[in-house]
Amino acid sequence: MPYSGSVPDTAARPRDWMTRMACRTEDPDLFFDHAREHEARLVCVARCPVRSECLASVKATERGEHHEYRDGVVAALTGHERWRLDADAPVYRGEPAHLPLAGPEPCGTYPAMLRHLWLDQGMDGVCWSGEVRREYANRHWPKKGRRPKAPR
Repeated sequence: MPYSGSVPDTAARPRDWMTRMACRTEDPDLFFDHAREHEARLVCVARCPVRSECLASVKATERGEHHEYRDGVVAALTGHERWRLDADAPVYRGEPAHLPLAGPEPCGTYPAMLRHLWLDQGMDGVCWSGEVRREYANRHWPKKGRRPKAPR
């Protein structure tokens, strides 16, 4: 084949990272089903090689938006969590306040896990085990009655 003189286009594009997202091969309904929230988080935290880029993009896109405009699990955070962590988002009367993440939250708690995810810090096993315990309790919480026993 003769040389055409053209150079292949190899320039990086601003959203090239989207071709490497782990969620591209998943069922989109997974990220919008509240009952499967933990499973969606797992895809983001454990399998996604571009979670940092996804988090930066969603922060820039949703900055200052109310929670009514945030849906699904993105970068391992639900729309409501992203709203509560966004200091620029409006809070109307009767809604919970924003979550301040000063850093003293003990690992293994829900606020510490949110801090790790929102600040794009590495997720340690202690914080992730707190999420696993929270998910287990949410699934096995009786409609009426006592708190479930912890798994052995």
